[in-house]
Amino acid sequence: MPLPNIPNPNPGPFERFYRRWLIQLEDLRQLLLQEYRRLGDGKVRGEEDEARLSELISRVSAHYAEYFRAKREVVQEDVLILFGPPWLTPFERNLLWIGGFKPRFSFRVVANYVTNLTEEQKRRLAQVMARTAVDEATLLAELSRIQARPTALSLVELATRTREQMNGEGNITDERIQVLKAAAKMLVQCADYVRCRTFVKIMEILNNSQNLKFLLALVQLQHRLRNWGLHREANDGADNGGH
Repeated sequence: MPLPNIPNPNPGPFERFYRRWLIQLEDLRQLLLQEYRRLGDGKVRGEEDEARLSELISRVSAHYAEYFRAKREVVQEDVLILFGPPWLTPFERNLLWIGGFKPRFSFRVVANYVTNLTEEQKRRLAQVMARTAVDEATLLAELSRIQARPTALSLVELATRTREQMNGEGNITDERIQVLKAAAKMLVQCADYVRCRTFVKIMEILNNSQNLKFLLALVQLQHRLRNWGLHREANDGADNGGH
């Protein structure tokens, strides 16, 4: 069971959305797990299995698509908060790559959890991964160029200052910040495009039984990372309370 999270007393619209989204993701995780266990070896044995599995895979994919649609609004309204999102634990924030997960992470999930790939599937996955690697390198080069400016602040620092402004503790009208904000918006939009494109391409290459393993592993890992982060927060809070 996931640990209870200590709620932010003043959550923004996306944070409220994310809380609901996580609850729904947990329901989907349980359904994926039930389906995987029901199939035993994960092999689809008939049209009924195929139809049920296709419907579940579509539901999970639609759930992630809903997340990225909601995130687009944050990118437009307050992109800097995505470099230090308050709805994530500090542990989760340390794993972020330009406002989200690194696109090539999906290939690691496939390599570790999806079996029985054909040679053709391996070839196609390698092509997608090569393109993704180029895009990641391009985005990282742009991020480095932006933050190498003599007057630039780090985007994580900007995210912190944004939260301070929301709490009435600071003023971020500095022109440097406005320039970096525009650059950050472009970076996150491009990174999210690469993330989504990679995810969709992988699922197009895999069959339904393989996609079941892929999505279950992905959701399970997200679940574990969340719980690890909450455990750390709880332990840190207990340690601080003891001094």
